[in-house]
Amino acid sequence: MKESWSAFDTFEPHFRPLVVIELAKDTKEETKEWLTQRIVEKKKNGGAQLLVKPLIKEDGERTDGNQHLYLVGASHLRLLLGAETVGLVKECNDNSMRTFTYSSRKTFKDFAENNHDFLTMAERQYIIKHELENLRAKDEKMIPGYPQAKLYPGKSIMESMAFSSVSSATAERCHGLEDRKRQLVMTRSMNK
Repeated sequence: MKESWSAFDTFEPHFRPLVVIELAKDTKEETKEWLTQRIVEKKKNGGAQLLVKPLIKEDGERTDGNQHLYLVGASHLRLLLGAETVGLVKECNDNSMRTFTYSSRKTFKDFAENNHDFLTMAERQYIIKHELENLRAKDEKMIPGYPQAKLYPGKSIMESMAFSSVSSATAERCHGLEDRKRQLVMTRSMNK
């Protein structure tokens, strides 16, 4: 039986970032606030029920070059519920392969309530990306801050931002954090 999203509080004050959202550098604050609110909003209210925070330095300050980067993750519980949503297939204790369901989670090989490595990094990132791509416009008519960037009920918010004719309002990239680290290392080594 599929568990109801409303039964769970999936907020965690500290989370492991899994995906980076990169907005255009001149994206308006109003747009950033709206997008982050939609990402953290509960599923029953049309949100993705994920965790998001801006990329900041260790001293808590945002750097000028990173004001458009946001780290996205999810609680362990949210990832397990997301695994069911995307139809993730995992190995069971009887060595068969089955679609993961939260209600039968204890029948899966290597599952334990406190085992945060039950899902691989790739599976966790896939779940986050899937949820972001499926974040849909509700009754919004436009991307806040950009009246010419139209939104239509049921359409993907991330896709609308990416393909908007307003380039300054676009979500330019959404990629796994490990990909971003590799890209930064490659960029730094090429610039030497």
